[in-house]
Amino acid sequence: MGASTTAATTQGGGLERLLASPPTRLHLARLPTPVQRMPGLDVGGAEVWVKRDDQSSELYGGGKVRKLEWVLANPPFDGDGPILSVGGVGSHHLVALALYLRQQGRSLHALTFTQALTPHVRTNLAVLVSSGARLWNAASRAQLPLAFLAYHLWRRPERKGVSMPAGASTAYGCFGFVDAGLELAAQVEAGLLPMPRTIFITAGSAGASAGLALGLALAGRAVRLHLVSSVERWAFNGLMYRRMLGMAHRAMVRHGLPEPHVTGGAAGLLARAGVEWEVDHSQVGGGYGVPTERATRAMDDAATEGLRLETTYTAKCMAGMRRALAERPVDGPVLFWNTHASNDLRAHVREGWEADCPVRLP
Repeated sequence: MGASTTAATTQGGGLERLLASPPTRLHLARLPTPVQRMPGLDVGGAEVWVKRDDQSSELYGGGKVRKLEWVLANPPFDGDGPILSVGGVGSHHLVALALYLRQQGRSLHALTFTQALTPHVRTNLAVLVSSGARLWNAASRAQLPLAFLAYHLWRRPERKGVSMPAGASTAYGCFGFVDAGLELAAQVEAGLLPMPRTIFITAGSAGASAGLALGLALAGRAVRLHLVSSVERWAFNGLMYRRMLGMAHRAMVRHGLPEPHVTGGAAGLLARAGVEWEVDHSQVGGGYGVPTERATRAMDDAATEGLRLETTYTAKCMAGMRRALAERPVDGPVLFWNTHASNDLRAHVREGWEADCPVRLP
């Protein structure tokens, strides 16, 4: 079936206007991103809308650019030196960081681990190597401490990078999605989409989903967030999510979040607004980055609607949405938040990159 696309005309969601003393922000993203009705993805009585963060930047979009707008603008990541971060060899976070740092004349140092080398992962790896990022690679996540030791002890760079958490999920990283939650609320207010009953969003390092929950609560929008985890319970769970919510909320308080949004901390803010959340580990399958049959099928079905997903995060989120709506039917609008960048990255791949790649390629 056909699909219609609508977008608001204002920039961002308004977090800077809400805070008395907002932190510095770069303007890297093209905001607001459109919302789109996709009837071909409907499940039962649930009417699926999609938040098109895949269209957030011509350089490299997705949800990561929302975080980097705030993270790269503030200490300790606003200098002129390299940044050290961590992720799989196909990490979207590392790709985004490499491209935006190169734009600033800076470089990325990455502690990586080998994951299933799908075509998508191989392309991301090619971009990392071609961008000039330096990789200290381990054979698996369990061996990442070896990459850490190599970086700091026996393969030390001349200038060490400032360490950034995986996924840029700092307090300021969350601010990017607090703003996104306010942005969505403004689009609802403008009549561009009905208020969804449930929002489905992927979760790994939790910065995006935590920020989104806080932003919607600040906007006074009651909603249920369904967080489809891409990692095992030990790597992401409800305790970690509450910590992320609290960290981001405390940072907003420091920057002048007005009452009554302060009382009761993050939990009080969400409770007053009627924002609920749940963590869904049903789609992890064989682990982080390992494709599943359900995710592959969801990715193929989304492609028929013109929506590009990938099997590490967003296709697993789509599969989780289908499962949840089949088990707990919803009548009315739901929203799938597409955090995947749809940019064609071939222009960023240098011929002969394989010769400089520290990862064994099949």
